[in-house]
Amino acid sequence: MTISDSAKKALRPIRELALSLATYHRGVTQVVNGVPLQVDARSRVFFPASYDEGVTNLLSAHVNDGDECWNVGANVGVHALQLCRLVGPTGKIVAFEPNPNAAMLLSRNLVLNGYGERVEVVQAAVGEHLGTADFFVAGADPMCRADIPNPRLPRTRRIRVEVTTLDQQLALRVTRPNCILIDIEGWEIGALLAAQSVFELNPLPLIIVELHPDAWTWSGHSARQFEMLMHSHRLKVTALSGQHDVFAEHGQIVLTRT
Repeated sequence: MTISDSAKKALRPIRELALSLATYHRGVTQVVNGVPLQVDARSRVFFPASYDEGVTNLLSAHVNDGDECWNVGANVGVHALQLCRLVGPTGKIVAFEPNPNAAMLLSRNLVLNGYGERVEVVQAAVGEHLGTADFFVAGADPMCRADIPNPRLPRTRRIRVEVTTLDQQLALRVTRPNCILIDIEGWEIGALLAAQSVFELNPLPLIIVELHPDAWTWSGHSARQFEMLMHSHRLKVTALSGQHDVFAEHGQIVLTRT
């Protein structure tokens, strides 16, 4: 007797809960970019064997012991955990994650790897204006978005989240970031528009951004606006994931001074 696909789908939450409970204190091992990580079983699907190779290589080359890195849109920690390893016990990670489902799993994963003390989790979105915003969640899925649901997610739930800015965070802190990694599903231009003080830092931090041009229309931004922002701060945009046109194609970029 075989189990139908619908029955398998119905049983999946039960299997996931059983696995999570059975491995709660130790997590499960996921090897990401050659690095073994212990993660909560509920988040293991977000830890693939290979993840953002161009970004990973750049971070490995430039992030050092004792550095401070800001992970904007940290989700369940696939980049944050790797950054913890790079900055070492004297470094610091500030992880911004507005989705409470993802933030809970992020905190769990940090503890499972012994990194809880070197990471500050800020449960807020990073955008253009201070305040609050609607945020549409589907569990801990990293494609959750602010303002309107991501059309690639079949079902979402609307919640209200706090919104901070990079300028505000810089003003609140004594230390300065050596690296800023941004992946916020279409809000990236807004976040960069409220990062004037970051762009004035000398030296400029390593700034890596995942661009989502298909989402700029609903977020109220445009490729032209991004180009003007880069020009006004004399910043060069370099593709990290093979894009031919960084202003039109989804992918990661790095910002450097011209």
